[in-house]
Parts: sequence; C-alpha cells; structure tokens
Amino acid sequence: MIDKKETAAGKEKPLKHVLLAGIHNEPRSGYELTKWLQIVGQHCWSVEHSSVYPALRELEQDGLIQSQRAPGTRGPERSIYSLTDAGLEKLRTWVAQGSPRPTIKDEQMLRVLCFDLLPREKALQQIREVRAEHQAQLDFFLARQAVLTEQQLGPLLVTRRGVMAEQAYIAWCDEVADMIDRRPA
Repeated sequence: MIDKKETAAGKEKPLKHVLLAGIHNEPRSGYELTKWLQIVGQHCWSVEHSSVYPALRELEQDGLIQSQRAPGTRGPERSIYSLTDAGLEKLRTWVAQGSPRPTIKDEQMLRVLCFDLLPREKALQQIREVRAEHQAQLDFFLARQAVLTEQQLGPLLVTRRGVMAEQAYIAWCDEVADMIDRRPA
C-alpha cells in the first residue's frame, strides 16, 4: 500500500526509514523503537510516540516488516517487529541515496538574534542555562560512546556526531558569554 501523499510529493516519509533502521539493528516493539530513538537519535531525529504505531502498521502492510507476538516484560503481550527481505532491500536502497541538507529549527538561536534587547545579566543567565543543558547532553553522549565499539559502527558514528555537535555548541555558548560579559551593563 503506497501513501498517495508520498507519491505526490515524490518522496517517502522519513519516519518509515528511521523505523526500518531501528528494526535492522535489532527486532523491537513499538515502545522499544521509541526508546531507541530517544537514546540513539535524539540529536538527529525526533518523533512523537503516537506516530510510531501507524507507521509500523503501514510498513507491515507494505510487506517491509513482520511482527510476532511475544510476552511483555511487565504486562500484556507485545508485537516484536523484524525486517523482511523486502524491508532490508528498501533500507539498503535508502541508505545508498544521498540526503538533503537538514532543516534546522533552533528557537534559542532566534532568541540570540535579539539578545541586545535583554539586560546583560539576563542574557548571561540564559546562555549559561543553555550551556548547562548542552553539557548534560554531552555527558550523556560521552558515556554512551564509552560503551560502543567499532562493531556497532552506525550507533558509534551517530553518537560521535552528537559528541562533536554538543562540544561545538558549548564552545559557542562560552564565546557568547564572553562577548555579553564585555558589554556595558
């Protein structure tokens, strides 16, 4: 079953490929896929938990994944999804294609555009809070990176990108704080 919106736009929903990638790494339930995305892909892809199950149903209807019922760890049975041969080929084809430049939406950056409207101390407080958030994220990525091996190349590469992105954001926050600090009060 092909989504008419996808065909009209000439591209497929990225969420489906994200889910195929998560299932490729390890057969998972919908809940486990959401948790996997929160850990592995938090700096590159966000998804609402409510959109995961409809996408999984579509992937299964399209013959790209299959599900098996398994006992739940703390409750009722759950569906565990795995790739079919068609799903693996679809994922392989998608991975081989180039990607468009990512769209960035960073509300903090929009606020920084207008930092000259804030008193110096308020701007400093805000950038210090942002820096602390990014430091916590960097600490998370560094801990994750420490347990990954080159045998887990994909997750390791994505985590390395997260480390580098957070390091760059922290360095930028430090530069911003220095510039604001030099301004008259």
